[in-house]
Amino acid sequence: MQFKKLYEVAEVQSGLVLSRKEAKFDSEQSVDYLKLNLRSISEDGTINKKCLDKYLACEKLNIQFITAKGDIVIRLFPPFSPALITESLVGLVVPSQFAVIRLKSDDVTPDFLLCYLSHRNLLRSLAICESRQGLNSIKISAIAEVMIPLLPIDKQKTIASYCRMHAIQRQLYLDLIQQYDSKMNAVINSAIGGDLNGYYQTRY
Repeated sequence: MQFKKLYEVAEVQSGLVLSRKEAKFDSEQSVDYLKLNLRSISEDGTINKKCLDKYLACEKLNIQFITAKGDIVIRLFPPFSPALITESLVGLVVPSQFAVIRLKSDDVTPDFLLCYLSHRNLLRSLAICESRQGLNSIKISAIAEVMIPLLPIDKQKTIASYCRMHAIQRQLYLDLIQQYDSKMNAVINSAIGGDLNGYYQTRY
């Protein structure tokens, strides 16, 4: 199987240092954007649009700092969640707490790359290497050096489809667990005739 380093098939760079382009007041040159933040990307790589922040730039920003369809953004801090930019997420400002991966080769599909980078062993190995140096983040250079398998496109699509299905099923299971937990708490509270949490809070 053939491999290439990530930087050979994609541009890998950090996001914008926000203070460098932030407008101090509104003007004719300033531009309104929405920007990503650490809380807007969940551990499973889902971007919550309700958690995006407003950002006023002093001028129109370079496209390298703006999300495009097919980009992958990665938190550089735990839990290092990769997220795929879809049509509805185009045009967001990417801050410097994230890496931006923009494919420049047709050898790899965005969906497969997302699946591969989301693999727990890969993320764990990157984090361990950085933690040995006393860092609690991943360097852009470490991400750029990740070896990517060049599988046939049809196989990449099959793997990506399986990953999407797995993510859906996993969320369904998590939702079910939450429902069962809520039901169990309700049964216990009903049995003791009140709120158990409230009992302990008032007692201690």
